[in-house]
Amino acid sequence: METKNEFIPKTAILPGSVLKLELDERGISQKNFANEIGMKTSNLNEYIRGKRSFTSDFSLKLEEALQIPANTWMNLQQNYELAIARKRRLDIDEQAALNEIEEYDKIISTKDLLKRLNITAFSYRSKLDQLTSKLNLPPAAELQVCTSHLRCFKKSAKLKTDPRMVLSWTILAKSAIKDVQVGGEFNISDKELIVRELNSVLHKNEDTINKVRDILSNRGIRFSIVDKLDSTPIDGYSFYHEGTPCIVITKRRDKIDNFAFVLLHEIGHIFLHLSKNQSKEFITLEEKERVDKLEKEADKFASDGLISEKIWKNAPAVKLDQYQIQKVFTEWANSNNLNKWIVLGRIGHELNFWRFREDGTRSIN
Repeated sequence: METKNEFIPKTAILPGSVLKLELDERGISQKNFANEIGMKTSNLNEYIRGKRSFTSDFSLKLEEALQIPANTWMNLQQNYELAIARKRRLDIDEQAALNEIEEYDKIISTKDLLKRLNITAFSYRSKLDQLTSKLNLPPAAELQVCTSHLRCFKKSAKLKTDPRMVLSWTILAKSAIKDVQVGGEFNISDKELIVRELNSVLHKNEDTINKVRDILSNRGIRFSIVDKLDSTPIDGYSFYHEGTPCIVITKRRDKIDNFAFVLLHEIGHIFLHLSKNQSKEFITLEEKERVDKLEKEADKFASDGLISEKIWKNAPAVKLDQYQIQKVFTEWANSNNLNKWIVLGRIGHELNFWRFREDGTRSIN
């Protein structure tokens, strides 16, 4: 018997759909074909709809009637069964990945992390694999231990702070910092030198971010900027990673006075607290009044670091008037080679007075 060349499909499909297509193209009704091969029409329809698997006996009948080799029909059946098995396995794996993502989501915001990392994969498995590899995440059960980070800040009743989002941001921060290299070695005795070098850059406010990064790198401190997430009024984060002090800042406000104060605040944590206990971490939230002793100490370090107590004692006295405060302290700042916004920022913090007229020079340059 002369037969057609063997038909090998590119994808595994239901063999019955191939049979139906073949019958339709030849203009053969299912009833007539069933009679031809000696089978009930209802039984043939079950093969076509996938209710019955193609057997060797049925495939031989098709070979005889349609001149399509029996092994072609058997290969179609085998490919279909393999595809179904793969789908079942994939479904199980997808469900397992979804379950793990949901476990993570109880602790961190996977939605925000996926968005921040630009992970757009369709499958849950791919999302999970990319998320865990990019952030070096431990299993969700182990990550629960990381909630201890949340003890490193005092929650303010005035701020909308979500501990789950805070932890999500700290994970992003640690992921960003791990790729930062330093050019020097940190030395605790370099405190005054580092503060002096940073002051020179901060008060000039020219190419500030790059110059700060270079200074800290040369002094053995890793530095990075990671934008905040929603419900995370975080200013800065200081900790040790692999024996190296690290600082991550959100730059939540693009103002030189805010940036300078937060930077020196985290530097304060490194010298005052972290050098004594490298396992501790500090997450600094924006608050007008600190209630935590260590945060107060870091605040004082920042204030004195930016403007020495000796200089600040000679600050002019002025009545509580917006115009007079800004005018007098701008002149005083210029005469002392200080950035006027860093000076006005300190005044604003101490007097809780922020209504200063901005002139475009307050942004971080």
